[in-house]
Amino acid sequence: MNPFQIRPSSHALRLLLSFLLVPIIPALSSPADTATSLDDAVRQLVERVASIPNLHGPLRLIFLSDSSFSSDTAKEWQATFRNEMAARSLALNDDPNAPLLRVGVSETPTQLVLSASAHVADKDEARFLTFPRASFRAATLPVVPIRVEHQLVYSTSDSILDASSLWNGAETGMALLLVRGAEFSIVRLDSSGQLAQTIPLSAANRSPSRDPRGELNLRPGGGSVLLADKSCDFTWLPNAVPNCHPTKSDWRAPTVLTPSCNPGGWKLLADGADWTTADVLQVVPDAPLRQGSAALLSDFPGPILSVSGEQNPASALVVAKNLQTGNYEVYKITLACGN
Repeated sequence: MNPFQIRPSSHALRLLLSFLLVPIIPALSSPADTATSLDDAVRQLVERVASIPNLHGPLRLIFLSDSSFSSDTAKEWQATFRNEMAARSLALNDDPNAPLLRVGVSETPTQLVLSASAHVADKDEARFLTFPRASFRAATLPVVPIRVEHQLVYSTSDSILDASSLWNGAETGMALLLVRGAEFSIVRLDSSGQLAQTIPLSAANRSPSRDPRGELNLRPGGGSVLLADKSCDFTWLPNAVPNCHPTKSDWRAPTVLTPSCNPGGWKLLADGADWTTADVLQVVPDAPLRQGSAALLSDFPGPILSVSGEQNPASALVVAKNLQTGNYEVYKITLACGN
């Protein structure tokens, strides 16, 4: 399994990229992995700001935060920043003509990133500090480090619309909803990925559209398939014919994963609906108070067609089309604890 790259959310990424484009960037500092607090981190940032050559007050301060801290916590660290600036005789005011000092705090599930930038003597100056999240006290940062692991588990030239693990009993393997030629089919694979059973959905009495959609929902002994305007119940019994009937399609809600170390939950979202371009999987904190946290992002080799949960609450199956090979691929995505 290979961990996905972890990046800040789009707002934080734009902020950090804007800092990285300045002419002078001192080396990124990584404080020691000892227990600290957010106030301690802010004090270290102020020390870096105070060391900027020719920086003089009064300065106009703007805070840019992309983190899961509560509003009370945000007020506290911003007050600490102001107090530490005053202690170093760097005055602040709200004069729109005063030199601007931008201060940012952003999070990833493994790091806290503090940054500051100012235009001084015809040059842009930036300072950064990064801290491992694990070095902060739990009361300060409630979200533990999380990483994403992924594994390619199946690939085929047939069009896969959805994938689901076989959930019950000792049986293992996977079920797929496929488009073969002009017909929908349900395919059961054994634990080694070999074909075990095929159930044609000719009873659905419809041909796939240009951009077909479908969902598999398994239960003991069989399951159901949801299509654009029909639902078909089926069993794994030999020669059983699916029972299809008209229905209104309410597509699957976003999948939420809950690793053991973080029961607050992480929502899996696809980046867009364009099936002709590469897609991005976003892993976003699900709790409302954590919506500001940075998402985990990862590029896929093509569009993401479906995301479905597994029996393991920390795992899901993601179906994507590989635009380079033309194959349809199923990935197992797992949220694991730790850096």
